[in-house]
Amino acid sequence: MRSNISLEEARDILMEKKVQTEAIHVSLMDSLGSILAEDIHSDMNMPPFDKSPLDGYALRGEDTQGASKDRPLTMEVIEFRPAGYVTDKIVEKNQAIRIMTGSKIPEGADTVVKFEDTEFTEHSVTFYQSYPPESNISRKGEDIEIGDRILTKGQEIDAPEIGILATLGKSYVKVYRKPRIAILSTGDELTDIHEPLEDGKIRNSNSYTLAAQIKKIGGKPLMLGVCDDTIETISEKILSAIHWADMIITTGGVSVGDCDLVKEAFQHAGANMLFWRVRMKPGTPIAVAEYGNKLLFGLSGNPAAAYITFEQFVRPVILKQQGKEKTRLMEVEAILENDFRKTSSQNRFVRGKTYYREGKYYIRFPGKHSSGVLSSLSGTNSLFYVPGGEGPFVKGDRVTVQLLDHPEVMQ
Repeated sequence: MRSNISLEEARDILMEKKVQTEAIHVSLMDSLGSILAEDIHSDMNMPPFDKSPLDGYALRGEDTQGASKDRPLTMEVIEFRPAGYVTDKIVEKNQAIRIMTGSKIPEGADTVVKFEDTEFTEHSVTFYQSYPPESNISRKGEDIEIGDRILTKGQEIDAPEIGILATLGKSYVKVYRKPRIAILSTGDELTDIHEPLEDGKIRNSNSYTLAAQIKKIGGKPLMLGVCDDTIETISEKILSAIHWADMIITTGGVSVGDCDLVKEAFQHAGANMLFWRVRMKPGTPIAVAEYGNKLLFGLSGNPAAAYITFEQFVRPVILKQQGKEKTRLMEVEAILENDFRKTSSQNRFVRGKTYYREGKYYIRFPGKHSSGVLSSLSGTNSLFYVPGGEGPFVKGDRVTVQLLDHPEVMQ
């Protein structure tokens, strides 16, 4: 087991693990937010026929040549066909068919003129300019052709992808299963949120914070509640969940003062310890083990520490489990809006509020930074990484920050 390792070493250990879930078929709407487990090729042309991109008149472009405001040209309207209905009439010289957006182009026509550019009656239409052939025609297959690969394995399914799959008639889609993540909080001092708060007790907020973080990135959190501070109890909970969960996260019982209960419980359950303690603040006391091909994370019981270590180490693994290729947090350069004068020999993550204004990112820090202060996370959307020994930083400095969420655009 490795101990007191660097951030980079811890990330490398985790990213080397093969943790991807299996591919399953789900209904189209249930696939939203999932990752495709197959390439999608088209079995049709899109559009499937030459069609009109606007409401107007289908005609032969050559018949409009010479038309102008001074010399208007009038044609016979031989039929009206709304979208979805196909005419059997053929457009001949100086004839037009009134059609709507999406209508199939009638045989003989090669041009569509929009209503606004004409004067018309039920049986005739007048033009005031000429139109070259092929004007205003959406050609068969110009968007998608038969055989085209239109979606790629590993691509996330969002609203546009749902629309494309629907166009192809895909009622079921092959995706990577969203991982099931078990959450267990340890500590005799903890009580659940529905129980009365007794003297000396605190409510179990960590499980709910972690569940929200998991759900936000596409995982399925399952809370195991609170268990006693004993190696046997923790080990028993782990063994009961390991058969159905793809990952187990515990909080509490990982620091030296806690007698290393979680680390010992991991080993007691038969897991292989990968590392314990990472050189960072907050979140130094993290224990990570492997049970078969499943990972066990023991995070700090301090709320902010658990939150930040989740984002640094657990989040990338959950994204990888779902088949996502990009697992690192997005980094941007931001300008400090207030000072940060603390210095530390340890690597440090400082939570902040990043926003975007006039082409630049700015970041502001909250007043409290303790690992036990949960309230300081509210309203923050980014982390400023301070390597050990660097600082202090003052207002106006340019720094690199990790975005946990999209920054607000300020006017």
